[in-house]
Amino acid sequence: EEAVDAQIAKLQTEFAQKNPTLDFWSQIAATGNDEASYREEIKNVLVIDYLMFPADPSKWRLDELGEIFQKGKENSMYDNIVGNSIPAFEEAWAKGERFQMDEMMMQLILRPYFMRWLWDSATVEYPFDGLPEGVALRISGKDISTESLMARLSLAVGPVELDRAERLAGILSKGAERLVASGDLMSVEDVNARIAEEKVEYENSPISYEMVALQFYGYPSMEIYHQVYRLKQSFADTLKGEDGKYSADLVAANTKNRHHFLAGGKVDAEVILLSARSMDNGRYSMEGDPFADAAARAALAAEDLKDNEWAATLMKFSDLPEAVTGAPAGAPSPNRGRFGPQLLNPLREFMGETEYTDLLYGVSVAENLFFTAEVNTIYGPVAGATGSYIYKLNSRGETTKDLNPEENANDKYLIESDYLGTEFRKFVDTLFEG
Repeated sequence: EEAVDAQIAKLQTEFAQKNPTLDFWSQIAATGNDEASYREEIKNVLVIDYLMFPADPSKWRLDELGEIFQKGKENSMYDNIVGNSIPAFEEAWAKGERFQMDEMMMQLILRPYFMRWLWDSATVEYPFDGLPEGVALRISGKDISTESLMARLSLAVGPVELDRAERLAGILSKGAERLVASGDLMSVEDVNARIAEEKVEYENSPISYEMVALQFYGYPSMEIYHQVYRLKQSFADTLKGEDGKYSADLVAANTKNRHHFLAGGKVDAEVILLSARSMDNGRYSMEGDPFADAAARAALAAEDLKDNEWAATLMKFSDLPEAVTGAPAGAPSPNRGRFGPQLLNPLREFMGETEYTDLLYGVSVAENLFFTAEVNTIYGPVAGATGSYIYKLNSRGETTKDLNPEENANDKYLIESDYLGTEFRKFVDTLFEG
């Protein structure tokens, strides 16, 4: 407990230095934690660190560390980092001190490697795998109840989270009904086999399969990702012919429509975001209707535009910050919504858009800017992923590369993935027609 106290005090000091106008515990509350649960999280992190690297280096489990951090393999974390740290631990221990690894190294590399090893070493089952009602996870035979996890999540679940859960449940149930009726819904066993096949390419990568699903695609859990993945892969098979391939003509048509993105084009856009979530901590209010509040403010901004220049209204109303606190050096800045030339994915990131929000809300402001918006025309207010948006396109730049899917495997993968994503969104939209 003393180590937990010391770590929290250290984090509070560092937070105050970087964010002098923000309250530490308010930010913690925004993550769905109270002080007790946050202490438990810090304790768990310290337990991981102590398991990997006890203060006494004679207690290190070198065989297991070699397995975890891939000793002897190309770009081995053991050979490059872990093994080289032993002398520093030995020196500190001889002095009666505790040596600690660099925190950035622990957070970005060593702990994730360790956690991946734990998951790979365990048998993890989700409801997707057929768990009984009331069981949310089963880890190496140990059941974790839905009730216990819901209690843990109570501080993080408000009106927006409940609305999203309802939207998702509707998509999953209606999508499954449609695919069962047509005889196209894949079995869980077949889906898991396809997942296992996809995971192979991440085995020796610093980016895990889970990171792609949760961070890049924006899904809140692997369970939800697997449920959507089953629908998407089942639907994908309906688009393929007897040869197992997509129609070349339909793929070509999609490539033509979305060429500006696929061929590396950029757009210069400006956006007024009326955010439904706090720009300080990224959380939605636990009360009321945050999206309705954002829409009301967007209506005021639209009225303001009738009497004022675009630039003045943007600076008056846009909730986007000048810069993102803690962003890496050289990272693109929101600049209050005056983004400058951007590729599609960075633009989507500025908008708070992900594959998951596209699925839930059926709209992407970034894609509208990329493919359909006319230069110097103001659009909106439009309800989107994180609030209401008013936007305009300044210019659409030239593409930067030639696509060659016949000879370039990356081009082929990008083109076919984009085709499937586009068609799947259309499929989801049809689930609620009429």
